[in-house]
Amino acid sequence: MPSAVEQEIRGLIRQYGRITFAQFMQICLYSPVGGFYSRRKDWINAHFGTSPSSHPVFGALIARQLEQMWRLLGEPAVFHAVEVGSGDGVLAQSIVGYCRRMTPRFADALQYVAVDYVPALSRSPDHIFDWPQSREDWNSAGKATPDSGVQIVRGEGLGAIRNVSGCILCNELIDNFPVHRFVIQDGRIREVYVTLEGENFTEVLAEPSTPRIEERLTSLDVSLPEGHRGEVNLAMEDWAAQLSMALERGFVLTIDYGDLAAGLYSSQNSGETLYCIGRHIVETDPYRLPGQQDITCHVDFTSLMRLGEQHGLNPVGCIQQSRFLENLGISSYFRELDKLELSAARKELNRIAMMSLVDPEDYGAIRVLAQSKGMVLEVGLMGFGEQEG
Repeated sequence: MPSAVEQEIRGLIRQYGRITFAQFMQICLYSPVGGFYSRRKDWINAHFGTSPSSHPVFGALIARQLEQMWRLLGEPAVFHAVEVGSGDGVLAQSIVGYCRRMTPRFADALQYVAVDYVPALSRSPDHIFDWPQSREDWNSAGKATPDSGVQIVRGEGLGAIRNVSGCILCNELIDNFPVHRFVIQDGRIREVYVTLEGENFTEVLAEPSTPRIEERLTSLDVSLPEGHRGEVNLAMEDWAAQLSMALERGFVLTIDYGDLAAGLYSSQNSGETLYCIGRHIVETDPYRLPGQQDITCHVDFTSLMRLGEQHGLNPVGCIQQSRFLENLGISSYFRELDKLELSAARKELNRIAMMSLVDPEDYGAIRVLAQSKGMVLEVGLMGFGEQEG
């Protein structure tokens, strides 16, 4: 029997004849009746790994970057760190824990908010978040985990948050924004729609559902050969506006799978930037088991930077995670590992997990983007030492 998500999709197709892939992806991931990310109890470690879950050193190095941002802001008494798409909170816990142990002055200023997605039908009326006016208020704000220093806010994004002075952090978030798929056919951009052939999902090509698809591709000035398949993330436009409205002064740190437009829309990437993950198995068929596997698509960082600039977010640096973590000093953790009183097996397990963060065949290939607002930077951010041309 089809799942509730599959029935929802089939109902829309029968009503309208076809739907965009963006609509299909939205329902698969976020439908309140059983979308992948609404099934909160089992989807994190059961389906895929992330940099924060690989080793706590990832959070420690992010904390080093946040501390420098705090200093560049003039060491204010309050530094907001807002993590959007916080999932199980492992990154939040490792960042706050490191700051308490290693940077107590910064830890006193740090107010960490973990914002996670809740489907509209399952949100409670108290999901709107107001910044606390005092430390006493802060201690009871949102839904705080005991003694964690992390405040948890459930909602659909940044819409309820304003006046952030600090950093908005997004780790592996934008690659789950629904995307429109396209194919170059007879020299024209044709959009991929989802429909039914009997009882099976199938694709059909037709005129784009919105001129914004062609406008985005034209703005990137990329050469797309006949037959090229790709994706366009239009949701980033609203996302850039949300970031700008939420951030009063400070930084945005985006960490995600993706590339600059020239690489993303190259012939080598035709049809290969969207994939699915379920139970740690990677495949390319998004129509199998709707709602039961993650669907992810590489991020166009060129467009993300340009959209940010339109909303007052200035690019500070864009670099691969391997170099970002190396600039922040991951090598020192490898050296310290040798000094720890651990068994040889435990040392090796730690070394392998840490290496995955900088391995270009693993998490090291992820890209990191920093943007700033309301600031004139006289020095660069530590994580972005040597920039790519």
